[in-house]
Amino acid sequence: MTEEVSTERLFSFPCFEGLRLLRQHSAENSGMSPSDVLDLVVAVEADAASLDLEAALFLGGLVEQDCPLEGEYFYQICIKAVVIRHQPIWAKSMKQGRIRFINSLGVNDQGIFAAAGLLDDPPTMEVVSWWDDVVGHARLAIDIQKMEQARIAEALSIEYEQIHLNKIGITKHPKWVGLDDNFAGYDVLSYDLENGSEVNRMIEVKSTINSPLRFFVSRNEWKTADTIGDAYSFHVWNMAIDPPQLHIRSVEDIRPHIPSDNAKGAWSNAAIPIGI
Repeated sequence: MTEEVSTERLFSFPCFEGLRLLRQHSAENSGMSPSDVLDLVVAVEADAASLDLEAALFLGGLVEQDCPLEGEYFYQICIKAVVIRHQPIWAKSMKQGRIRFINSLGVNDQGIFAAAGLLDDPPTMEVVSWWDDVVGHARLAIDIQKMEQARIAEALSIEYEQIHLNKIGITKHPKWVGLDDNFAGYDVLSYDLENGSEVNRMIEVKSTINSPLRFFVSRNEWKTADTIGDAYSFHVWNMAIDPPQLHIRSVEDIRPHIPSDNAKGAWSNAAIPIGI
């Protein structure tokens, strides 16, 4: 079976128990193809009709072949496989903490985590390690999505600037600085005309889906912006709409929203509203 299976079908007792039966019969019938094993289970198991064997066959491609089939650990392996390799939408909420995440799920999904021993209180160190491992993978998936969104925004700014350069007759192309140097303090080097002369323009690109619209400025970004001054600007893309909408802000637009250090405290990131 090669078609994608929905998270709702994969993350279910009928799928997990179906995989358990498929693996048991596969071990007893070495050399039999997965589809033949599925047919065998349908033919000899009385409760086969209550299982989602097609989803189980798909899940079998995500779960290591030598995993144990007994006890809570089998469920833990199945859950981990779905979260890490299928990346359900709700996995993003796992970073909020165990109970807060569980409370956001439906009763059936909560029951699966409970059956896996993952809600035990107090938890064993094995359970703690499971949560830390899976949440780490979930965070990585979120970070990858954020990076992809950021790169799309940067590409949009490159395109926007290229159109502007073509209009004013500058034959240079904007440079994608953020791709080559994460510490430059800006993402795009472009150009403009000032009193008939060509000048550089440094652009920090932000992407956001936050509501209300806002973006974050790091201390290093602001230090660079403040040093460069009028030649520096922020391109903020609202990625929540299609096509994305560009908001351009100058250094002076942002300045009133930058915090100050006090006593021994120093700020590192500042949230800036778009509606300024």
